[in-house]
Amino acid sequence: MLGSQIIDLNRSIAGADIGVPEIRTFGFASFQQAVPTTDSWSSHRGPELVFMLEGEACWELEDELLVPVSGGQFVLFPAEKAHRIVNGLYPPSQSFWMVMAGPGHAPPALLTADGLRDFQNYLGKRGLTHDIEPNCQTAIRELAELIDDPRIYTGSALLIAEIRAKLHVVLIEAWKAQDKRLGERHNSEVVEEFLQLLHGDPYAELNIGDVAGELGYSRGYLHDRFRKEVGMSPSDYAQRLRIKRCCQRLTATEESVTDIAIEFGFGSSQYFSRVFRKYVGTTPSEYRSQMLIREH
Repeated sequence: MLGSQIIDLNRSIAGADIGVPEIRTFGFASFQQAVPTTDSWSSHRGPELVFMLEGEACWELEDELLVPVSGGQFVLFPAEKAHRIVNGLYPPSQSFWMVMAGPGHAPPALLTADGLRDFQNYLGKRGLTHDIEPNCQTAIRELAELIDDPRIYTGSALLIAEIRAKLHVVLIEAWKAQDKRLGERHNSEVVEEFLQLLHGDPYAELNIGDVAGELGYSRGYLHDRFRKEVGMSPSDYAQRLRIKRCCQRLTATEESVTDIAIEFGFGSSQYFSRVFRKYVGTTPSEYRSQMLIREH
């Protein structure tokens, strides 16, 4: 999760402090290089929204499904849905995050009570990615400047009003994006079948074209549906999943990088390192060292 695990690294603001109790906390995160984090699962009584401004990140849900988010996209994590950043590293990125309050908070200030209930009820059973509309991106950029304004420490009523207005824009745009996807909250049959095959065998090296044919679809159809519903191509998803499992092996065993590379079908440690750096931001050896330092 991007929010609560990095409050000690990036400044955040409690919604109640500016009169918006429906938002538990919000803030910005900026990493110039990969930063180790905990591997613990996080969930909240209210939904979480993460807007990726630059770079990309990937989260894992409890059932091992991956949720990638690239610059210009945002993701909605429903209330009580456990999730964590994949591989235990925040990649170089810039993002804005918002954790909504759960049931029992004071009356909302930005939305009506019915509107807030509808917004939260609309969220699907898993995190869904959407494009950030231009006016939403503008509001987020302006928020970044506003919360760095020194007047925030004096409780400037005008500054707080501006922050509340920008937060309102962000919430409405997220609601509109989710509303457009209500009819597609669940993956189509071809995507579900492909995910079942992929997650069923951790060592499987699936040929996307062959799998599509076995499922009765063309490679192009599988590719298009998967990218639309999951946010990346089937081959990219499969590679990320394989890298995630390599990360688990690197931290849980003392096997050599070469042995792990061969076991997971990379052919050589050199090729493994190139692919690993692409998705994790470090080499396998550097990753293992970072994780060992973190644990001690």
